[in-house]
Amino acid sequence: MASSLGELERQLRSISHSEEAIQAVQAFSNGLAGTKGRLEVWNAVNAIVREPIDHAETLALGFDTPDDQFSVLQGDIVQTEAAYFYGERIAGMPKFAVLNSSCDLVPGRTAHASLLRILPIRKDEERAKEKLGTLLKFSRRDSMYLPALPDDSEDVVGNVISFEGICQIRSSDLFLANRAASLSVVGWRIFASFARTVMARANPREVELRMAVE
Repeated sequence: MASSLGELERQLRSISHSEEAIQAVQAFSNGLAGTKGRLEVWNAVNAIVREPIDHAETLALGFDTPDDQFSVLQGDIVQTEAAYFYGERIAGMPKFAVLNSSCDLVPGRTAHASLLRILPIRKDEERAKEKLGTLLKFSRRDSMYLPALPDDSEDVVGNVISFEGICQIRSSDLFLANRAASLSVVGWRIFASFARTVMARANPREVELRMAVE
């Protein structure tokens, strides 16, 4: 079992396309000292989220090909009122996580992008502590924990990336959205593991079913 976030990230490199990746994240988090210990690790600076990654910074590091150009990256947390869910625009300056692969978000490549809703957990809401405890164990397949973000109100104790239901936005509007944060390397690997598992996992019984009818 990984003993640090760095070790967890290295472990996830080779298994991020499988259910084993989420199991590794669960094992790591369950090995921490209860809810308090998990909060200390996952809420630490740059643990899951960091300041938005700036294109000028990556350009200076040598990432200067056309595919290296970006306005947003996969997993970025953005705030916008230009996204739609079931055809209805979502108001109130909500936050979202960008679902598309970063290579699809190169300006001029795609007309639309997919977003996942980010829902705040407020300290005075019913069962807030229980909800936090569950999320910090990464035991739900439809939800991923995020710490409170810099511009969240003081009553927000955490956030949930909801993998239940996908929102859509025009790419041109997404590029104008406020970027609240980017995911750290380990945060991005966890996000990718959830996205692949939730969106494209195969049920062993379904494999048998499909092979039986071929």
